[in-house]
Amino acid sequence: MNTIILNRMYAGSYLDENIGHEVINLFKDDNGSNYIYINHNGKIKKEANDSVQAILLVKRVEPGVLEVVAKAENLQQVYYKKNNFEEELNDQKEYINKHNITYGNVLLSDIYENGNAEILITFKADKLRAVNKSVFLIEDESKCYKYENHYFLPEKHFSSQSLKMYYSDDDFPQDYEVFKKLLNDSTIWNEENTTTKIDLDEIYTYESHEGFLSVIKKEDDEIIISNLFSYIFNQKKDVFKDFVNEVLGIGNFKINYRIVREKDNIDLLIENEDSVIIIENKIKSKINGEKSKSSGKKESQLSKYYKEVSEKYSDKNLNFYIFAPDYNQINLSNYVDGDKYTIINYSQIYDFYFKNAGRMLNIKYFTEFLDAIYIHTMTTDNTNFEEMKRKFIKNIVELKKEKELT
Repeated sequence: MNTIILNRMYAGSYLDENIGHEVINLFKDDNGSNYIYINHNGKIKKEANDSVQAILLVKRVEPGVLEVVAKAENLQQVYYKKNNFEEELNDQKEYINKHNITYGNVLLSDIYENGNAEILITFKADKLRAVNKSVFLIEDESKCYKYENHYFLPEKHFSSQSLKMYYSDDDFPQDYEVFKKLLNDSTIWNEENTTTKIDLDEIYTYESHEGFLSVIKKEDDEIIISNLFSYIFNQKKDVFKDFVNEVLGIGNFKINYRIVREKDNIDLLIENEDSVIIIENKIKSKINGEKSKSSGKKESQLSKYYKEVSEKYSDKNLNFYIFAPDYNQINLSNYVDGDKYTIINYSQIYDFYFKNAGRMLNIKYFTEFLDAIYIHTMTTDNTNFEEMKRKFIKNIVELKKEKELT
């Protein structure tokens, strides 16, 4: 029997107060080795012993949809179920000490408060590769249209509870073949292992972007972020004119404009004497709609706004945009009038305003604005991972300080 494990990461209320053990999955230890922790307790079932060919590290996007983060292959199994838990822990402690598995020069078993009473490593991976573009696993065929790069699994549905799922060539041969195609698709994976060793200085980098919205858990709120866009765009009209030119690609934009929020449900409508800019802000939400019988594409808010604005402002130059995080994959070709819109990624917005920060620093809340959009500039939604990483590094730094004092 050959088995592939889906290891779902960054899930559960446990992460609110604790460091997820799976944080090590995307780092090398100080010796340059990669170890894999299988959620939720580091254990695998006996039936899978010595049969695991690969592990896919994934995270949940929505019900029935998982995003692929990385793959681990050439595996050496570390955890084996013994007659009692104490034997398992002794094996784990012995393995960590024997191989001197440290991160930031602190033993892995010391980094976690209860490290000597937990399974911390399930596998060692000699080959770990992250994706180089967004790829999704989908169990519900009706959702395939949303995700351009996807693999459809016809057999086993994803568990809503368990954070590890087993797919063997005996039990789920069709799904197993889908996974083999995914694993062997060289266009998806980085050629080299891009994981790095822990850099203890990075804690300051990530803490510097932990703005107020992150503290109150509103960093994904589209209404709040749209209000921030409206506020910032109104503060320095000469800067916004340059933004319109450089990022939106509209030349000769006059600065006698006004910004209207939620007019006819449009997130941002920006109007001057000869132009109208329509902006839809999509952070983690998708574009919903019903399939048109005539075109086969989805009728959605995009076609609705395009028709309404075209009729109302027929005497002006019309420009339609979708602001979206780099990780929010939106395929405009699926929608009626989707070709009338241009996607502007958050990284483009951030890069422009970061470059022009000197012109904006006297504007109240500008720093908070940059912090709010920074976390959406990644190619994958790494919010939970970055927070987990910050806690992991912080704990290492504190343990090193304690050791120096004793």
